[in-house]
Amino acid sequence: MPRKVAAGPVDPVRSSAVELFFDLVFIFTLGRLSATLVEEPSLLADAQAVIFLLAFWWIWYNTNLATDSLDCERPTVQILIICVMLGSLLMSINVPDAFGDQAFVFVSAYLGIHLGRTLVMALYLRGTPAWRRPVRGIVWYLLSGTVWFAGAAADGDDARVVLWACALAIDYSGPVLGWPVPGLGRARATEWHLSGEHLNERYRQFIILALGETILATGNFYRLSTRDLADTTAFLLTFWTVVFLWWTYFYRTTSSLAVKIDTAVDPYRLNLRASYTHLVMVAGILLTGIGGELMLKEPGGQRSAGNVVAILIGPLTFLVGRMIFEIWVFGRLTRHCLAAVAACLILSPVAARLPPLAVGLLGAATITVVAIFDLTHRARIAGEVNPVPDGDRSRRHAV
Repeated sequence: MPRKVAAGPVDPVRSSAVELFFDLVFIFTLGRLSATLVEEPSLLADAQAVIFLLAFWWIWYNTNLATDSLDCERPTVQILIICVMLGSLLMSINVPDAFGDQAFVFVSAYLGIHLGRTLVMALYLRGTPAWRRPVRGIVWYLLSGTVWFAGAAADGDDARVVLWACALAIDYSGPVLGWPVPGLGRARATEWHLSGEHLNERYRQFIILALGETILATGNFYRLSTRDLADTTAFLLTFWTVVFLWWTYFYRTTSSLAVKIDTAVDPYRLNLRASYTHLVMVAGILLTGIGGELMLKEPGGQRSAGNVVAILIGPLTFLVGRMIFEIWVFGRLTRHCLAAVAACLILSPVAARLPPLAVGLLGAATITVVAIFDLTHRARIAGEVNPVPDGDRSRRHAV
């Protein structure tokens, strides 16, 4: 079956221009989240940032599923994606004011995006075996919407955090449970016809976006600093870490994801696992940028466990996300990645006694070692696939 249910005979698998345009709003979103955590570091602010990140990721992920089924060259579909972009921008503008007097605006935009997009999907997919998908989604979004609005009406940030966390739990558990709805049952694997190449490209594009935003934010923070030796060192350490986060992702993580989705018995569930683990990796990239900004803010600051959590947790979270991704999607455990995570955890008590720059160096060194092992593994696999003929080998030795 063609990937584009609403399309003609042509079935493109690459991202469309309107999808890339839609991604632009998330540069602003990630910047807002980063700035909020740097300006107001606290447990409550951390919990609010997690809720914001989960809400925005769920919009991005489900919009990708929509564009995977619809023809993005149709004006009506392009208008739909632009409307989703506008709603996402309204949500971003209200970060962190959603926990103030803009709660109803934030919730209305979030639910409006999901319900509007799902209704359009239902209209486009009517008459196909996939029409049950959006109908189930509408029921589940109406269910979670009651909790979202209850949170918006709640007094106090703590109550709002709890209620919105429950609403997100409903949204995220829906696909895991198969969106059971009376009369429609649960979703079946046969209802989904996904394009692995398209989805793989979309994940790669978002990772690039997150890495790029981190570099831009760190560069801007460095521009506003005194730019002395300590500040320059903090900037270079953050840049170094981000570069090797890119390296470990693009040279190892998603090399076979497209094929894996295309050949999976249940492609939707496999893609869902990829989505959840990519969310963890994006969180790691975001935290890496925050750690870099904190190093620039206080390069020789207090030696405390807080510095370790703020600076080392970014690369550590990324590696954990990558490790779970490889286990869930490919059924393999990268031992050097596990060793790097274990080493960071073991060295954390020692790192708590170090200044921020030293902790940043530890994080950069860890991700660099993982990248080196990835490169070695890649070279070894290439040698096994393309062994050197005996004649060539003897000539090389002769030289």
